[in-house]
Amino acid sequence: MYTAYANEISEEDLLYEPSERTSDIQLPSVVNILLLGGWAVICLVGFAIIFFAKNTVLGITVIGIPTFFGMIIKPTFALCMMMLVLPTGAGVGYMQMFSLDRGIGIALAVSFLLNLMVSRPSLHIRNKALWVIITYTIWVFFSSLAAPYVGSELRRAFTQFQLLTLAFTVYWILETNSYKTFIWSLRAYVVGSLGTVAMVFITGAPMGSVEEEAGRYAATLGRGINANMMAVLLGMAFLAAVYLFVCDKHIFWRIIYLIAIVFLPFMVLRTGSRGGLIALVFTILSPLLFLRQVARRPALAALMLIIIIFLAGSTRFIAKSRGLEEKVETRLTDVGQITEAVDYRILIAKTCVTTALKRPLGTSLGGWFEQTGLSNNPHNDFLFTLGIYGIPGAILFLFFLIMMMLTVKRMPLGMEKLYARAALIFLLVSGLDITQLYRKHFWVFFAVILASERLAKLHASTDELLPSAGYDEDTLIQD
Repeated sequence: MYTAYANEISEEDLLYEPSERTSDIQLPSVVNILLLGGWAVICLVGFAIIFFAKNTVLGITVIGIPTFFGMIIKPTFALCMMMLVLPTGAGVGYMQMFSLDRGIGIALAVSFLLNLMVSRPSLHIRNKALWVIITYTIWVFFSSLAAPYVGSELRRAFTQFQLLTLAFTVYWILETNSYKTFIWSLRAYVVGSLGTVAMVFITGAPMGSVEEEAGRYAATLGRGINANMMAVLLGMAFLAAVYLFVCDKHIFWRIIYLIAIVFLPFMVLRTGSRGGLIALVFTILSPLLFLRQVARRPALAALMLIIIIFLAGSTRFIAKSRGLEEKVETRLTDVGQITEAVDYRILIAKTCVTTALKRPLGTSLGGWFEQTGLSNNPHNDFLFTLGIYGIPGAILFLFFLIMMMLTVKRMPLGMEKLYARAALIFLLVSGLDITQLYRKHFWVFFAVILASERLAKLHASTDELLPSAGYDEDTLIQD
């Protein structure tokens, strides 16, 4: 009886919605493995040419061309490649004409258009939060038309359009493919984060940004990202590693996740980002705010407590044994510096409010510096929209955040909900001190959170179905 039932309901039936098409052109599993193995061999050859033959251009060509075509053919592979590179900052350019960012963006866009025409998946935009962001993007465009520096503001508006397109593409790929795509994209992000950390320890060059004189770890590839953004990227990788460590049962990958759980918080310390560090600590302790749900899942609560204790001990041990840069340690512990930073942010917050009252439609970014006389834009996502794009922009952004909170709230309790809530809390808390609205990771992970809703509901329906048949999911799949 059980075998017959198992033949009727496969793993795909449990993880897909009925009549849902995937965006990937379906290939046999053996072919997928052979293609992935062949790509890995080509990459090894390319790296050998770079490091041993000392021919960087040829090595990059050997790696880049097959990777580009692979990304075009398979959207899930394109998403994984983007997630792999995302933690590095990707600010690598060649003769100021080509950059890693542009190459990946072009491949992802072409993959989206090609597979949309070929596979024609029936994507339903189930979450209205995306429509709010479309409205926000339109407002940014019209706001730029009234700016004193129309050319530069239109470029920023186009950047916002690109970020919206990126978020939609990530959402589309995750919504029209199986749970494995979700897992592999987060795996790629964790591996990419560990790769940046490994480059720090291998090369001994921890600083690659404009803040290197302050001793803060910012990026290992180019100068495309600052220390505060790096703290957020590493924090998101840590949360992904915790989620995967619980859900992914492969021993090899669990070792990778464990390494990430141990080392990534220490690297957040090395960035010297006070906002990123506070956001990470608050997110880790946030389950204490949901006592009713903790009581419903005591096993998960106990596991999270073990992770917190292990994290605190390992971070303290690594920080004590390896130490921090003196300037970074001073930045994190000097009361005078912290007070000065808080006072300056309060000044910017008051300026945002008064400026919004005088110019309710916004100042534009260029106009902000002229109107306020300040040398910095607001260090807060909400205040940034309020000061730069006025009251309408702030209302739309606040409405979007509320809809995201409601999205997480209506998810059934499970690991996807816990992960989505942790990621959202981390982004919101870090956004109180770090402006992220014009950064890719902000929109990519909001798309990931939106996609988590479908997976949470599918897994919840699976949990309700299987016990009624008298056996668990592992038995079903193995049988």
